[in-house]
Amino acid sequence: MWAAIRYRRAQALVLVLLATLVTACATFAPLYERALEQSLLRKAIDGAPVADTALVVRGGRTAADPLRRSGSLGTAVPGEVRALYSAPVGQMLDVIEIAPRTGLKSSPGRLVARTDVCRHLTLTSGTCPSREGQVLVSAKDQAVWGWRIGQEFQTTIPKANGQVYPRPPDTVATLTVVGAYEVKPDPAYWLRTQLDGKSGTLIAVGTEQVPGIDDFVTTEQTFDKRWEQVQSSLTFPLRRELLSVDNLDQVTSVLGSRANGSAQSGVLVESELPLVITSVTGGQKQLRVIVPLLMAQLALLAAAILLLVAQAAVEQRRPEAALARLRGRSREGAGRLVMGELGMTVALGLPLGFGLAVGLSEVVRRTLLAPGVPFEVPPLALVGLGAAAVVCALAIVLAVRPLQRQAISSLLRRVAPTRAVTFGVVDILAVALAAFGLVGLATKTLTGPLALLTPTLVALAGGLVVSRLAVPVARTAGRASLSRGRIGPALTAFGLQRRPAMRKVVTVVSVAVALTVFAGNAVVVADRNWTARAQLQTGAPLVLGTDSRNPSALAVAVKRIDPSGDRATPVAVIKQVAAGSTPTIAVDAQHFPSIAYTPAGEVLRTSALRPPPVDTVVLKGERLTGRATWHVTAESNILYPGSTGQASDLAPVEVRFSVTGPDGTPLVRQVTTIPANGSGSANISTPLLCPSGCRLNGIDFRPTDPATKLVSATVDVTGLGVDGRSLGIADTSRWNAFVPLSKDSTDVLRMTNPKPDTMRFDVRTSGVAVGLTYGDVPTQVPGLLTGAVPPGGTAEGFTAVGINGVPLAVSSAQRPAALPVVGARGVMLDYSTLQRLGGTLAPGGTLSVWLRDPGQADVVRKGLADAGIAVLRTDRFTTAKDLLATSGSGWGVRLALFTGVMSILLAALVVIVMTVTGWRVVARDLAALHMSGVRLPLLRRALVREQLLLVVVGTVVGVLCGAVSALVAMPLLPLFDDPSAPVPALEITPSVPAVLLATLAALLVLVPVGAMAALGSGRRIALRRIRESL
Repeated sequence: MWAAIRYRRAQALVLVLLATLVTACATFAPLYERALEQSLLRKAIDGAPVADTALVVRGGRTAADPLRRSGSLGTAVPGEVRALYSAPVGQMLDVIEIAPRTGLKSSPGRLVARTDVCRHLTLTSGTCPSREGQVLVSAKDQAVWGWRIGQEFQTTIPKANGQVYPRPPDTVATLTVVGAYEVKPDPAYWLRTQLDGKSGTLIAVGTEQVPGIDDFVTTEQTFDKRWEQVQSSLTFPLRRELLSVDNLDQVTSVLGSRANGSAQSGVLVESELPLVITSVTGGQKQLRVIVPLLMAQLALLAAAILLLVAQAAVEQRRPEAALARLRGRSREGAGRLVMGELGMTVALGLPLGFGLAVGLSEVVRRTLLAPGVPFEVPPLALVGLGAAAVVCALAIVLAVRPLQRQAISSLLRRVAPTRAVTFGVVDILAVALAAFGLVGLATKTLTGPLALLTPTLVALAGGLVVSRLAVPVARTAGRASLSRGRIGPALTAFGLQRRPAMRKVVTVVSVAVALTVFAGNAVVVADRNWTARAQLQTGAPLVLGTDSRNPSALAVAVKRIDPSGDRATPVAVIKQVAAGSTPTIAVDAQHFPSIAYTPAGEVLRTSALRPPPVDTVVLKGERLTGRATWHVTAESNILYPGSTGQASDLAPVEVRFSVTGPDGTPLVRQVTTIPANGSGSANISTPLLCPSGCRLNGIDFRPTDPATKLVSATVDVTGLGVDGRSLGIADTSRWNAFVPLSKDSTDVLRMTNPKPDTMRFDVRTSGVAVGLTYGDVPTQVPGLLTGAVPPGGTAEGFTAVGINGVPLAVSSAQRPAALPVVGARGVMLDYSTLQRLGGTLAPGGTLSVWLRDPGQADVVRKGLADAGIAVLRTDRFTTAKDLLATSGSGWGVRLALFTGVMSILLAALVVIVMTVTGWRVVARDLAALHMSGVRLPLLRRALVREQLLLVVVGTVVGVLCGAVSALVAMPLLPLFDDPSAPVPALEITPSVPAVLLATLAALLVLVPVGAMAALGSGRRIALRRIRESL
């Protein structure tokens, strides 16, 4: 056996290498998947704040436990859960009211007791509290208010039920200052508790503002029985090293059941760890789809290659099997002789393949994955090793079985060339399974293993069919070339016809190239969708979230930083708390497209959002001035006998300005009043009552008498202004058209401009106020609406919330599929239009600055700081994309690169194996032709042409099959850990550049390998080969 292996050393080396690759493919998948799962866990746990992974037990005092302290809460945590956490940190907290200085109102504060608190504080003066009633104050408060050691404060102790009547007398506690502190930063200890940071700020208490004070620090003894409202908590920091992939489900189950059970007993056990674990398990589920999808195809290719190579090796040993039979061995004995030789060769590759897989996994673990991922060999890796051994053994058995059924005379003969197109059972089965898989994937009715193997089955079927059809095509081409006297092409064609083993190269190359095309396309398509998702999430290359609450102040600051508006732009996002509400994103419609990302596949019509070319009018001064002339007739609803309906005693009609205050509040200011009947004129001189200035929103006419049935009037207003200065608003183009209250309304308000600086209003009203709005803000603000129309509206008209939180009428100018930041539900409005409405940022809103160039971040930060605006957070597109690319789905998709590389290596190996196993026969045949007079260079060129033709045909078939597979099988590949519908919608159209690049990579590897293999066989063409026995 060893002598036979040594005799074919090159072939044995290739078989060992092939077995090594098969084993590596089978064992690398579970190793890689396990390492990725651990990496996802480590990244999620280590990246989460300590407070998010801690276990917190909370409880207040009750009638059953009026002296509950933090230490007593530990009994609510079972032992199996406590084993995952380190020593707890107890805390007791209640509110207090402290007058920082005599004569000042009391400021709200907190009294805090915490385990070993003084170890985490720097005492700037005094000592740590050790008795009841002793407290530490912050060093900043001590410096600001001049508090001294020994100073006493009186505070009212909150009652558990302060709403009873008659109200019991307040209980007062005395707190004595024994020292001052500064906080040592330590997130693992403080978690979400922050003692300082409030001193020097103002706190709103009702309608007044009072100075803020930092927390007072005391001991738990201070909270005696009188403190009925004190809240106790016990926080257990997570021992992160104990959390592993194997116990995630158990930890989630225990925490969930314990939290539900404890809530009924007055003690709440809570942790955000299950949310962190959920994000990890989501990635794990995707990995368990992606890794089998990719590795199953590679495994099928490896198994097919192994069978083909084993068949080629057995074919070469036909004479040896015949000789063994002639020497007295049985059919089975001769077969076992070949099986033993090939089996021993393949067995050498099993440990090598396992070692290669472990080594590759270690390289990935140490260089690419998150720190802290342990070295593991999961049981499935050993199962993969066993499966590789079984597949190798089965391939050898299937390859040797036909040899055992043949007679000695058949073994001594060469295999006759195939002269007709015949399809075997394997060919028909592969085509049927491929067709079934394609139909199932196209109709989205196919799942399971067959769905995962369909891309490979398509390529396998294509390769088998083309290799069968190549026989008659090659025979016809050879005869045609021979008739024309073209010896070289004829030799190539007849060689393809006569050597069926070489035609197997077409099948293998087609499958390998198809997998490479599928893998390359998967990576590019995934990257395309990750880019689109990250761009939608961030909105721009860099986003600076600010603490500003004033949209106008932020806009002015950004304009000062970037006068052109092409590098930085302000953006407001207002999200409401109500479920199903429509968030608002306000952008600078003019400059937004040059800075922000456009959602994939969308062209946002931001030009439709631009504000009207009408400047805002700000009313600032003492009095409204001008002159009014009118002619009015009115009818009353109250009729007396003999009355005509006209009434001269109706109350007058008001002419009013609707204005917006500096804080965005809608206000009304009277301009003048006119009689309900008659004609006349009068000067206008009315108090404006806008000391800080008001924005002109509109003008209206309101009958003040409830008995008014109809008013018809013509009113001329000339020189309307403030303190004698005309506002210059008489041009009708500056006003929006009149909008009646309902479609069937008969009310009319028409404005004309009969002469300069004069507004003529033709009024007809049925007793209700009618008015016009000023044109700096449209009656209906245009917006881009994505998602469902807000309740109660239509796409032509609905209500949305403005920057200041005030509802406004909006009409949809476009219905895109998604909008930046708000995603699949929201409305985009113009920032400057909403800015004209005034006011401060609504609750739940954020103001940010979006930058086109991240390199300008420091300049923008400095400019904002100079304007008194702080940057709270920085969001980068690159960071958002990295999070997606390093998620479970991201790492899983990257496995496609491994499968593509391995596929090409396997195909190259097959080319080499087929050459090694058949070079003797090829060299002998061509040597006979050379002896017949055919020149040696011509023979060698024909041999190279034959090999390259096989590679090229297989590559073309593989590219076509890979493109089809990429089209139908990409939906099987999850690209995001989030199982919900992706926003924006997935774009899985095959990437032509990716297909071309994968094709080029395959040709760059396979063509040189094929050429060198053919040249190696060509160099062995010699006349002495003719004397070698068959």
